[in-house]
Amino acid sequence: MFCFTVKTQTIKGPAAKFSFNDKKDYDEVSGKKAKLVGVNFTYDRFENKNNAAYFHGNASSYINLGNYKALKPKVGSISLWVKVDGEIWSGTGREMNPIIITKNSLSSNFNEAYYIAYFPDMNKIAAFSTQDSLNQVVILDVENFELVKWHHLVMTYDDHDLSFYIDGKLGNRLPKPFETKFLETDSVMLGVTASKKNNRFLQGAIDDVEFYDRVLTDTEVEALYTAPDPNRTKIILKWALIVLIALFVIVGIYFFMRHRLNQAMKKEKEKLRLTNTVLETELRINRALMNPHFVFNSLNTLHNFILTSENDHASDYLIKFSQLIRKLLESNMQDFITLEVEIEILEQYLEIESFRFEENIQYRIVVDENLVPSTIQIPVMMLQPFVENAIWHGLLNKQGDKIIHISFSIYETAYIKCVIEDNGTGRKEHVAKAGKKSLATNFVLQRINLLNQIHNLNCSLLIEDKPNSQGTIVTILLPILNK
Repeated sequence: MFCFTVKTQTIKGPAAKFSFNDKKDYDEVSGKKAKLVGVNFTYDRFENKNNAAYFHGNASSYINLGNYKALKPKVGSISLWVKVDGEIWSGTGREMNPIIITKNSLSSNFNEAYYIAYFPDMNKIAAFSTQDSLNQVVILDVENFELVKWHHLVMTYDDHDLSFYIDGKLGNRLPKPFETKFLETDSVMLGVTASKKNNRFLQGAIDDVEFYDRVLTDTEVEALYTAPDPNRTKIILKWALIVLIALFVIVGIYFFMRHRLNQAMKKEKEKLRLTNTVLETELRINRALMNPHFVFNSLNTLHNFILTSENDHASDYLIKFSQLIRKLLESNMQDFITLEVEIEILEQYLEIESFRFEENIQYRIVVDENLVPSTIQIPVMMLQPFVENAIWHGLLNKQGDKIIHISFSIYETAYIKCVIEDNGTGRKEHVAKAGKKSLATNFVLQRINLLNQIHNLNCSLLIEDKPNSQGTIVTILLPILNK
């Protein structure tokens, strides 16, 4: 049996790192503190407040990072971000604005172990590495350096080459045929040369200074340049927390409002229930008033037969009237009846009322073929009053043929449309003589309004006179209560 061990390669991080995030003044790898003199904290390239160090362009504004080994690798890379805000001409020695420097000797000249500086007279950025007066490598970027803008600078070196990257791209790579040496007691300085002969300063901001004990590849340099905002995760978590809190608040408000709404709905339902109870009671009272009204009118007819000694007519009328009353009493125990029973009641009523005329009333009841009367239920005692009005007030005093036509049809699936048409003297003549509307008509109107309120319906009643007082047309929409 053969065993294989596969090791995954991990990219080694920096040996030292100064991010200055949230005013940090120490190496985030070792924890060693830097010395900040006359430096303020400012916005970084991502506009994060207090995440970069700002230098004011004088001898009293600099940072001493320290002199420990992690900052001085013999083979290594230095990565940083810089924003030069102005050209500083004050000071002594060569006109350069230092960004980062550490020395290799106590000599006043050719002492830069590594050095990155801005040349205001040429508007160029450059990287140095020096052994002595005979061995110095300088890479001066050919492009003009744009001020007041963040730039990423990386300097890499070993015993053979010096490379300088600007904004993720290799500016140049030159031979460096010497070993990089350091003055052990000299510190790595930011923003100042810290030399009496060559004493120069930087005005601008520096951020994310990192030291590697190896030469970074082109890919690694580009990755550093394109790295996202390190605070992005914090920002996302911050907003996620805000959104979560807001969500909890919204959910809490929702359930609170839902509870309040449920309570309000319960109260409203109870109010509606009580209102409907009152309305339904009023509806039953209204219907109960219609029954004696009908009986009173019918007994008047019977009384007229007796007064005129029409005993045969009175007897026949009484028999038919008793049959009709029995059917009405049976249906009166319910709130609604089938359309079939309603039609039977109308037929019996028309039959007994025709007795009072010397010429019988001609009536016709037509039911749409799409209707099955035995399966449709409608409110009780809603149509008879209009048939009664047609006879008593339209046909009673009319000479000649007395005709009533009643039709039933479906309307918008939820309603029965009933049209009652007569060829009587018309409504206007009756109102002029009586001086008031029919009591039965008022009862029906009240019942329609109550039905609409209780069941949220659109029942309606329309009474129209034919031209030239040739009769009346009553159109009533009744609900189909079994749907």
